[in-house]
Amino acid sequence: MKSISLLDDSQSNTVVITTVDVLKSAFHAWADELEQERRKAAKEIMVDEAEVLSRLRKSRATLWRWNVSGYLPCYKLGGKNQYKLSDVERLEKGGKDENS
Repeated sequence: MKSISLLDDSQSNTVVITTVDVLKSAFHAWADELEQERRKAAKEIMVDEAEVLSRLRKSRATLWRWNVSGYLPCYKLGGKNQYKLSDVERLEKGGKDENS
């Protein structure tokens, strides 16, 4: 991919909605936002289903219902169910237990 700094007003085959400076600024803002999201996701610790079952003392069926409802989202990583530690801790600290 070409660097955005290579764009200039003299390129006749480039379609620009606004000025190149504004386009560059928007691109950099978007790239910064993506980087912040990536860093946030990288910091998130995931725990496996066995640990969640042990910590919350719930059944697999309850975890499945919570996942379907969005109450405790499950993520497939390496073919295994994983949960965000922050979500599990939220429930341990008294998060509303609506389905069990």
